[in-house]
Amino acid sequence: MDATGYLYAMSAVGMSFAGLSVLTMILRQMLGGKMTKFDTFVARSWIQLGFMVTSGALLPPLLALFEVSTPMGWRLSSGLMAIILGSWAMTFPPRRWATNPGPLPIFVIISVAAMGLIVLALAANAIAMPVAHLPGVYAAAVTTIFVDAAMWFLFACAHWYDAVQ
Repeated sequence: MDATGYLYAMSAVGMSFAGLSVLTMILRQMLGGKMTKFDTFVARSWIQLGFMVTSGALLPPLLALFEVSTPMGWRLSSGLMAIILGSWAMTFPPRRWATNPGPLPIFVIISVAAMGLIVLALAANAIAMPVAHLPGVYAAAVTTIFVDAAMWFLFACAHWYDAVQ
């Protein structure tokens, strides 16, 4: 089964998520909420994750256009996404602390830890010998990045809604 259709759908979902993140911040300002340095950081993080999902979903079809072998395309995509997401997750705590020196909420700790598990799955997919499940693991990892980002989005929106009340 070809994963291209699913990945194209995920790229559209990633772009929609990034756009929704921007619209949410605009709506928050319209409702009278001030944009703090921390709010900007949170919105930027959502947008980064949306673009990660989008670029991650488009990478394997791009490599296929260069006639990279299918297994190698999945491995290269997995390795590159592991590096990108791993860099993002490892630098998240200090970047967050620079905008809000308070302790990380437990939900954020769980979210960043989940990103770490996704990085491990992608890294394993890049180096593992069996090739039968390369597309499935990769698509599941990209999907999980989106699900994790969406849960974080809902968590933050609920917090902001409570703060406006």
